[in-house]
Amino acid sequence: MMPLHDQYKASKYLFNQAMASSSALCLAVTAIIFVLGICIEHQSANAQSVDIRLDSAISSGIIAGPDSNERQIKMNRSPLLLDIDVAFIFDGDESVEWVLGTLVQAEYTASYAINPQVRIRRKWKLLEGFAGVGLPFFFTPYTRFGTELSLGVAFPAEGAIALIGHGVLHTYFLGSDLSDGNPVFTMNGAVGLRVRF
Repeated sequence: MMPLHDQYKASKYLFNQAMASSSALCLAVTAIIFVLGICIEHQSANAQSVDIRLDSAISSGIIAGPDSNERQIKMNRSPLLLDIDVAFIFDGDESVEWVLGTLVQAEYTASYAINPQVRIRRKWKLLEGFAGVGLPFFFTPYTRFGTELSLGVAFPAEGAIALIGHGVLHTYFLGSDLSDGNPVFTMNGAVGLRVRF
């Protein structure tokens, strides 16, 4: 039988994990509803037309966070991610995209996330540059919530299909798999395709 002290520690750990999961879930749902509400409000109030773009990319890079003893920062190669985004452009204003994205972790433990984003786009000759912010939320098999910053280019700027490449910084600060709430950072490079409809 487990000693009383160990039972207490195990119970405390499970309670903290449950609270982290609940907090992450509530915060993520609130943020996603807020972002989608802005999109719907913008569309219903002003939109006469909606254009759709589909991005698909694979990414990997570096993941950094505290080690199991929490004494130093540990860095490893981040798991391979598949990123599929559907971007909505209202009223032909191609400078701003409202994005409903998904992330699929394809290595180690398969996991899934939704990732609402807003992107600013600018054309320069044959290239199209973009910068974005997002709120990635992994919901299975663990919960993890954070922020995303991205910066990249698409080539060519015009046409039905374009090559895309971008750098992405994720900061995860809430989640059931984060030890004592310590943040985890990923810095990834992504390559893929963009299809315009």
